[in-house]
This record gives sequence, C-alpha cells and structure tokens, in this order.
Amino acid sequence: MKISIERIKKDLDSLSQFTADERGITRVAYSKEERQARDYLIEEIRKMNLPYYEDGFSTIFVRKEGRLKNAPCVMTGSHFDTVYHGGRFDGTIGVICAMEVMRVLLENGFENDYPIELILMNAEEGGIFGPSTGVANSRAMMGTLTDWELDNTRNREGKTKREALREYGCEADLTKAKRDPETIKNFIELHIEQGPNLERHNKEIGIVEFLGGIGRYYVRFKGNTGDSTMLMKDRNDALVAASYFSVRLDSVIKEMGDDVTGMMGQLNIIPNSSQFVPEFVEGKIEIRTFTKEIVDKYDYPAIIKSLLKETEEKYGISTELEEIRRINYSNPTYPSIFNEEVTENIRKICEDLGYSYMYMHNGTGHDSMIMADHVDTNMIYIPSRNDGVSHCPEEFTELEDIEKGANVLLHLVMDLSKS
Repeated sequence: MKISIERIKKDLDSLSQFTADERGITRVAYSKEERQARDYLIEEIRKMNLPYYEDGFSTIFVRKEGRLKNAPCVMTGSHFDTVYHGGRFDGTIGVICAMEVMRVLLENGFENDYPIELILMNAEEGGIFGPSTGVANSRAMMGTLTDWELDNTRNREGKTKREALREYGCEADLTKAKRDPETIKNFIELHIEQGPNLERHNKEIGIVEFLGGIGRYYVRFKGNTGDSTMLMKDRNDALVAASYFSVRLDSVIKEMGDDVTGMMGQLNIIPNSSQFVPEFVEGKIEIRTFTKEIVDKYDYPAIIKSLLKETEEKYGISTELEEIRRINYSNPTYPSIFNEEVTENIRKICEDLGYSYMYMHNGTGHDSMIMADHVDTNMIYIPSRNDGVSHCPEEFTELEDIEKGANVLLHLVMDLSKS
C-alpha cells in the first residue's frame, strides 16, 4: 500500500483557496472560509462511502468499522483552522494525510480489527477568542471545555464562542460532544514540526516523546514618568524594575534544573521613548515544564509574587500578577507524555521504510496534548523548512516530506488497528 502524493497535493491546493485574504492563509474558526474548507472536506469524505457525523461542537468524525464489535477505535486527524495570516501546512497536513490514509485502506480492502476514525477539528488555534481558549475540539471531546468559556470569551467582533458557533450552524452542546475515553484505543496526530530541528539535523521524521507543559502569566510594573532630565535618585523607573525582575526570574528558574524553562519574553512599555522615564511595563512570562514532578515541586505563581514583592521594595513601584490559565487546567500544565510502546513502533516503521528519524520533545501546543491526559496518544513530526518558521506565509514543508510522514501514519494506523 502506498500514499498518493498527487491526491494530497490536490487537497492541499484546494484548501489553500479558502482564505480571507492573500497575506498567507486566514481561515479562523467558524468563519466563512473555514465553512468553505469544511464543505470541501465533507465532499471528499462522502466519496469514501463511510458513515460520518458531527458532535455537539462541530467536530467531524468518519468511521471505518472493524471486526471487533464495541471495541475502542484508532483515531487520527488534526485541525484545519488557521491563525490570522498563517501558513498552508499547520494542522491542515494532519487532516489531509489522515484522509489519504483512509482512502488507501479502503482502496486496498484492508481489514482492521479495531475501528478506525478520522477526526477533523476546526478550533485548535487559540488567538481567535483570547489566550488559553484554543484546542477547543479536543477539550470538548474530553469533557474539560466549559459552558462558562462558551458564554464569556469573545472574538474580534465581540461575539461569544457560543454565538459564533450558532451563526456557524452549530448549537453547542458540551454534553453531546463529550466522548468516553474508553472508546478510543489510540489517538495519533501527524503535524509539521513548527521548528528547525528536523531540517537542521537532516532527518525526515520526528518521533515525539512528549510535549512540555506550559504556564503563562502577565506581570505589570507601575512607576512614575518623568523627563529624561529627572535626577536618577528621584526616579521610579518601571522598566528598570522590570529588568531587575527578569534577571531574578532567570536566576530562580535556572536553579530549578533542566526540567523547566522560563522567561519574561514580551514587553509593552509606556511611554516607549528615550525622552521619558517609563511609567508602566507589562511583561508576559512563559514557563515550560518537562516532567510532572517539576510541576508539583514548585508553586510558580507564589514564586513570581515573591519576586514582584522584592522588586517593589527595591524600586518603590507597584506590581500586578495575572495568570493566563486554561479553565480546568493547572498553570503551568503537566507535560503531555506519549505512549512509549507506540513510540517504539514508529521507530520500527521508519527503519522498515528507510526513513531517517530523531526523537523529539519540543513543540508548540497541539490537540494531542489534551488527548494525552486521557488516552494513549502519539505524534509524528515532519520537517518545517525555512528554518522552521510557522504561523506565517513563509511556513513550508516539501511534498516529499509530507509523503513520507503520511506513509509512516499509514503503517502505524494499520498496526494499531490489528489485534
């Protein structure tokens, strides 16, 4: 059995037409363009002559029954929405390759023991309704999305998530969308790396062992402005205070060891001028965790508050801390650990197919990180060219790389669906 790269290219080119503008791909959740992409995908699904359905949160499932009755399924897929001015490949490739795998299995009369399901999600990107509101389809399926979020988060047009869904044609029903984890044997997601490692190491497949957990926080520093002639002893410089805090945070995180990273990597400064003393700075902290133990060992908000208090006393300013917390999740979250046995299976498939590979544990957020908390989950990465840039028009993956990733996915689904 072999993947048809021609069909994959056709799907990729077709979906790339559904964009709100020409600056990259803009196909945000519940938009007209996303609906057009959805209609295209459903038309392709119909050609398979398999049953498909939508849950209570606009997620599409396509099911190929197996010999075993009432058995858990092997599920594979990804998302087809994008960020504003994003790329052609993020998420979309995982959807297209999963569809192609199903086509190949049907064409070749493959007889699976466990059911196989495609999953097509349309609200993975979190920037549309604000921080920590992404990976919505997988959260709805696993029962961690809340009605509060549907009724209180808003997009750029001021519509709540529930209102946007209703206009899209879906009356949100989280009870209906919730899926019993026992009905899923494995969840597999193919994705572009969105990083430079595979390209730099000249490897064709990334075998993802885990994704780091994530914590995000806003910190604000409030001082007093003044002209650049203000004497140094009279200043309450918010930027100097923020700089001190950043250095202290860096030192404290380093002392925790290699299982955690953290930084204040984004600043908003007022006034942002060389002529005036900065009176206000807002910084955004991101923490990444690589073991469950490191999350349990430290109280990160308490540590940040302690450093802010230290900064206040040293520089005579006031500070604020705001957590950017995903509802029903810790901040930072635990890392998403993937199934080791399936990881080994992916390695064997790569060797059998003659593909080079490397083990990886880096990456951004994916639906797989939600699924890993509930079912056996794994990810396959394929290279992102142009030094790994993503979420932008320059995002690029070679067709040859996509074909190899799809072939690995095909063989993995075949293996997992046999008893």
